[in-house]
Amino acid sequence: MAEKSGTRNVPLGTLPNWAGIRLTVAGLLFLVISVVLPVLLFGPLFGTGDAGRLQAVLTYAGVMVTASVTLIGLAIKWQSDKRIASDKADQFKQIKLDAAMRAGQLLSPSESGPAHPAAIASGLLALTKLDQADLAVALLVDLWPGTEGPVIPGTVSSETAILVIDAALSSKSCNAQLVAAEMLCRNCAVLKPGQSLNWPSSLEGRWIPQLSHRAKLLIVEALVGSTLNCSSDETTLRSAAVRLYGIWSGDHDLRVRHCIGKMIGALTPRLEELHYTEFIQGDRMITMSQLAHAAKSANSTPEKTDGYLDQLSTTLARKLQAWAGEASGLYLGPGCLGAVEHSARDIGQLTSAAR
Repeated sequence: MAEKSGTRNVPLGTLPNWAGIRLTVAGLLFLVISVVLPVLLFGPLFGTGDAGRLQAVLTYAGVMVTASVTLIGLAIKWQSDKRIASDKADQFKQIKLDAAMRAGQLLSPSESGPAHPAAIASGLLALTKLDQADLAVALLVDLWPGTEGPVIPGTVSSETAILVIDAALSSKSCNAQLVAAEMLCRNCAVLKPGQSLNWPSSLEGRWIPQLSHRAKLLIVEALVGSTLNCSSDETTLRSAAVRLYGIWSGDHDLRVRHCIGKMIGALTPRLEELHYTEFIQGDRMITMSQLAHAAKSANSTPEKTDGYLDQLSTTLARKLQAWAGEASGLYLGPGCLGAVEHSARDIGQLTSAAR
């Protein structure tokens, strides 16, 4: 929820408390007046006679009464605004809770049978918009079977699951991020690396360095697993290289860079054989020289290296190298032009293959 402040939408919790500011300023002024005014009134302003003293007392009393009434009014206004803001926050929480409950009802089976996949998808995506990413991604454990083919009643498609996972990874909840990474890894075999709908957009050629160490490992495993389970073609090879580079460039942990550098180094020889020089993935362009630079980081061993992680990354890099050695041809399914670089070479290959 947001309220307008000028021309910008500012979250409710970040709006300045003007009533409290005014009350603080008035309190300081009251303190200054109560100290400085007597010195002026009982000093040079009205003299030292009885009439002067009486006039000074009456003036001082009038000023202090007016200041006290103003201060009390501001205090009442501040308390009122604080109570109204608290009531609005409670109402907003209740509205979100009611909306989340209605979204949850879409997932429940009816008397006629399991809920329709479209209704389940609507409910899950609605939960992510209501800051309930933890609940939405947790429901995927039972709602995303991780199988290919038509979506059966009571489950969701991989595309819908990826949207929920993307929302969970982009949230601030560590639990939601970990569950999302776990689900991505668990069902990586059904993901098609050449299709953007089968991978979270928050990881498309980029990275989330704030993720926990375990979540990072699960995502890397999911990326490698989906690549190895896919047919060995140039489209998937390019996609894997750029996504790995997004992790390498976005994470400043030397251990992460060391391991990812191995995997990038396993793919670059085949990419060079295919004479690729530039890659477009997501909203960024990667050059072959950048991939080669990232691959060199595998040669520098960090001071604190996890031996198990080092051995595991070496094993995965070898599998990727064997897989990449056979990569040839381009993906010709739906969205094939969006999966490759828009260069004369790629479009010429697609045209020839179509013939």
